[in-house]
Amino acid sequence: MGYAVVDFETTGILPSYHHRVIEIGVVHVESDGSVSGRWETVVNPNRDLGPQGIHGIRAADILDAPDFADIAPDLAALLQGRVFVAHNANFDLRFLQAEFERAGYLLNPQIPSLCTMRLAHKFGLGGSCSLAAACESFGISIANAHCAGDDAFAAAQLLSSYQHASALWPGWQQFWTEWELSGSSYAYPTVPSKGVLWQTRKDAVDLEQSFLNRLSARLDRDIEPGAESEYLALLDRCLLDRSISLSEGGMIVALADELGIDRGAAEKLHARYIDDLIVAAWADGIVTEEERYDLERVAQALEIPTDAVAAALAAPPVSNGRHSSTSLAPTNSFALNPGDTIVLTGEMSRSRSAWTEIIESRGFKTHPNVTKKVSLVAAADPDSLSGKAKKARDYGIPIVDEVGLERLLA
Repeated sequence: MGYAVVDFETTGILPSYHHRVIEIGVVHVESDGSVSGRWETVVNPNRDLGPQGIHGIRAADILDAPDFADIAPDLAALLQGRVFVAHNANFDLRFLQAEFERAGYLLNPQIPSLCTMRLAHKFGLGGSCSLAAACESFGISIANAHCAGDDAFAAAQLLSSYQHASALWPGWQQFWTEWELSGSSYAYPTVPSKGVLWQTRKDAVDLEQSFLNRLSARLDRDIEPGAESEYLALLDRCLLDRSISLSEGGMIVALADELGIDRGAAEKLHARYIDDLIVAAWADGIVTEEERYDLERVAQALEIPTDAVAAALAAPPVSNGRHSSTSLAPTNSFALNPGDTIVLTGEMSRSRSAWTEIIESRGFKTHPNVTKKVSLVAAADPDSLSGKAKKARDYGIPIVDEVGLERLLA
């Protein structure tokens, strides 16, 4: 039947350290070197995503993605009767075995497999040649490195190039035939599909769709008493890092629906919120570049035109008595106090020890776990599915990214 070229993106390098598969790419290559099919999906590992700077997968990409167990039967069917192929195959085979075992299926460890990295030296390349270097040698482009689907497709084209290059070499036709026979004789678990759809990474347009678009256009009931203040309090908490994550957007939508706040009412509250921030920025008679940038980020998160903010910042607002101590926007309602405890989660741009040193030098404490006494959780990705982030959401503890953490520490 040919070959199944596979690539896994993972949260780390060792399944024995509880690292998980977070994206799968599979490409079928036939005996003649032709590519006959391509499949890919992100996978929800139910933990943090590890080195996001490498694989580029955001928590928002996998919030509603299938678990590995959901798609294991379909993956087994794609591998059935074929030689398992990967670039650095030992790495992918370790994760294949571990994930199938976790899903309740035991695989015979003697999986017929070929490694395009190890084969590279047979074609004039080094035996530890990277996928990018090997592909470059054969004129193969990789659309998005460290995207499982694109890496698997590139490795599939590399395998095809190996097949074509060796077509007239003595003994190589027998080499390929024997491997295909071994692949056809290996049996993966035969289990009915669960019917769960595979899901590719979301593109930027999908992720940037505003939570405003999910608010009801009209709610045919009265707004609850105190609803505006409660809504703005949640908005203020979500905007601590001057952005609204997918998880936070969901929280805002759920609260708005509960309080009877429709899209029109929300947009008016957002405008009022920005107005009050502008008044606060002008309180000392000058708006700094940092304050201007801060306001533009809030406006962008709330889908308020930044040119309207720029116009409002051109000159101090004229007092009309509207802005007073009864202002709706609870600006500066959250602040860290000396001795407050902060929890860090995920792989940030700074090391954990560096952040700990900065936090403790400012008079705050760090803690390895989330408890009800924790004041703030700082995450590499605010949509993180790590145990710490999940518990923080359960306890109502604010979660911010690194930018938000820096802002609050300042």
